[in-house]
Amino acid sequence: MFSATEDARELLRAAREIHGERHGAHTLTPGTRLPFSEAARRAGIRPDRQRYHDALGEMEYEGAIEWDASARYARGDKHYVVTRRGLDYLDAAWGDIQKGQEKLVEGRGRNATGAG
Repeated sequence: MFSATEDARELLRAAREIHGERHGAHTLTPGTRLPFSEAARRAGIRPDRQRYHDALGEMEYEGAIEWDASARYARGDKHYVVTRRGLDYLDAAWGDIQKGQEKLVEGRGRNATGAG
């Protein structure tokens, strides 16, 4: 069973990666439109399934993304932009990942020296 919160996290992370590859990481600011359909495919989520829409709904509910009102006449999927809260969430998640990697490396170092 998949969690909408976990899927939302993966979609946001994948969308950030795609944006960074195309435009550079430093161009991701509040109001930036993100490619969630493509991000879903990268994260292993089919954009034509309920799981994808549940993840988008979770991000919207949490305030990480919002509908881009300037794209109200666009065809196809809704166009979403990342919010300040979404960027803060990505930064916090990235910090957690880095801390986890530091602990892993630290643990390997202790095991290699026989300490611990």
